Amino acid sequence: MNQVDLHCHTTASDGALSPAELVARGAALGLRVIAITDHDSADGVTEALAAGAKCGVTVISGVEINSDVPGSEVHVLGYFVDHTDSALNESLLRLRDGRVGRARRMAELLTEMGAPVCFERILELAGNGAVCRPHVALAIVEAGHTATIEDAFARYIGRNGPAYVERLRLTPEEACGLIRRAGGLPVLAHPVYFDRTGMMKTAFDLEHGLAQLKAAGLAGIEVYYPGYDVMAIEYLLGQARRHGLLVTGGTDFHGMRANEPDLGGVYVPIKAARRLRAAWEGQKQATGARELGTVMRD
Repeated sequence: MNQVDLHCHTTASDGALSPAELVARGAALGLRVIAITDHDSADGVTEALAAGAKCGVTVISGVEINSDVPGSEVHVLGYFVDHTDSALNESLLRLRDGRVGRARRMAELLTEMGAPVCFERILELAGNGAVCRPHVALAIVEAGHTATIEDAFARYIGRNGPAYVERLRLTPEEACGLIRRAGGLPVLAHPVYFDRTGMMKTAFDLEHGLAQLKAAGLAGIEVYYPGYDVMAIEYLLGQARRHGLLVTGGTDFHGMRANEPDLGGVYVPIKAARRLRAAWEGQKQATGARELGTVMRD
């Protein structure tokens, strides 16, 4: 049985469950380690840590930062970040503010092309969390323009869609630096994807790009992820070995998308969580940073 999920989203960004609800669900499913990795936000971490203490689940304080490369985007996960760090939270707030302006422009474009959605409804769907494209997609579905969130992305707001809007982004190197300065470990999220023909693709050249990111502070690479087959996993394990990177994984759980795996639905070896924590402990000893979160349970 899987005991680890290192990639989870809550209502602090675009997840369906509150931090406490997510942790409680993880406990009910037998998970022992959960990382809260909301988009451009660490606002759900405090609540999740408290819930983890009650449920007997180890909660790792984390974040997922969207960054930009030419022609695509790269997501960087941050583990064991100090979620109270003022510099981190100020930077994340600027990124979230950029999301609001982006959502407003998307609503304007959708209206201009004959698929009107209400900007205020997008904000309502986001609640107190970061405004993300899935909230725009939900508004599109509610307005009757598509049947599913996936269709909304494919027809309107995917990266090459007619209502797609760029927003404020960091480079992957800047994201790694921000996470490191907040005491965390940066990990490259879902490094590969599959196109419509089933061909494995990457947002940038991993063979050379990983060395550059490691020089900027990258500590690991996400290997276990929904839809990754044996070939993809072996390829990424080889990249991790070649560049001396940690291995992580998770479901990218949101709880609001059709056909997504349930929390803990992707196998992640418990040793991956232990090695991640050991690396963070080593970083703490080297930097003198204070400990955050709970103690890893055997």
